[in-house]
Amino acid sequence: MKISHYYTFAIMVLFSIMSCQSSKTVFNPETSEKTFLTFGSGGGFTGRVIKYYLLEDGTIYTKNGDEIIKVGKTPKQMSKQVFVNYEKLGLSTSNVNEPGNRYSFIERNSGKNKSTIMWGKEPLQNNDIETYFAILMNIVKKIKPSEL
Repeated sequence: MKISHYYTFAIMVLFSIMSCQSSKTVFNPETSEKTFLTFGSGGGFTGRVIKYYLLEDGTIYTKNGDEIIKVGKTPKQMSKQVFVNYEKLGLSTSNVNEPGNRYSFIERNSGKNKSTIMWGKEPLQNNDIETYFAILMNIVKKIKPSEL
């Protein structure tokens, strides 16, 4: 009889530990010291903003209301190349801040350093920004729900 109580107690402890882990915040862009890219679009009639976060390890998150949800993961080599290209294209020193009614954006966050590119009001002079943004959005689209 005592053994069955022990197993019941052990199972209850196991379930409580598992439920606590699932409610733990995995990534918080406001407090994270990791280097990551934030990209997406917003505005229009509803003013809705769609944000994605790409970490250097390839993990991608999205913001849904106040909740950060893991979308999936890209190969580490691909995400490494995305971060290298950000620097090679000179996007960290790009001085574009021209949002329109509808706009797109790319931010690079590294500790306390942040560089932001925002456009939509006028066509961009630098086509590399739109190409880079299209690549980021394509990475998100290719992640399969089975990888969640």
